[in-house]
Amino acid sequence: MEVSFTKMHGAGNDFIMINDIDDRHRLSREAIAGLCSRKRGVGGDGLILIRPGTTGDFAMRYYNSDGGEADMCGNGARCAAAFAFEAGIAGRRMSFETRSGIVGAEVGDGGVRVSIGDVRAMKLNLRIAAIDHPVHYGICGVPHAVIVVDDIQALSHDEFTRFAAPVRMDPAFGGAGANVNIVAVSDRGRCAYRTYERGVEDETDACGTGAVVIAAVLAHLGLADPPISCRTRGNDILDVACEKTRDGATGCLLTGPVAVSFRGTFCIEGYEHL
Repeated sequence: MEVSFTKMHGAGNDFIMINDIDDRHRLSREAIAGLCSRKRGVGGDGLILIRPGTTGDFAMRYYNSDGGEADMCGNGARCAAAFAFEAGIAGRRMSFETRSGIVGAEVGDGGVRVSIGDVRAMKLNLRIAAIDHPVHYGICGVPHAVIVVDDIQALSHDEFTRFAAPVRMDPAFGGAGANVNIVAVSDRGRCAYRTYERGVEDETDACGTGAVVIAAVLAHLGLADPPISCRTRGNDILDVACEKTRDGATGCLLTGPVAVSFRGTFCIEGYEHL
């Protein structure tokens, strides 16, 4: 079967987007991992299926590059909104279903904003065996560890992955582990960060839910006052607005750029047994 796709990225997070509003495609975990492979497939941090919804304009199904399904991806949600608008599935203002709940979105000329839900279950100043730094934690659809540092560029890519990998699987974050973010504060309205993502098992150019949890953590630590502009590894800006709650944040809005990289087709049979 030949399947059409659009390759998109949101602030450097890249995704294989498939219009499955007719609910026709069934992709195995192996096929998704093969398609996301940067040497043997299309390449991407993840794959997104746009499927029919029951309470929103559509449903977003998000899969990490290892083929496993995840509850949420912030930049993926922004790409899903832009993709659905371009395909005529939804208007500029829309709502859609994810495994972590309903997301509201607005497609503008300068980017896409999503109302991404709450940050919850926040814990500050955790001490874990893997590193000496205090670690902060919160969930925005998916779990994130946040570590405040002086300079996010002090570590090379390889050094950062070696630093983050044991943190990602620390027992403090449960059996599934957590994404790992390091962040340096520029001033009370700006920060820069890097993310090691589970399911990708590597550093990515950006992470939308990571930026949201970072903004909430910095607000709770008294280091910043949302809205906060978060500079990504790829040098894009993700703007996060939120309001502190007792154990996290509410009213979380994530805004940033989205772009189409290219379009194409693939034959699914070639990926089912990779």
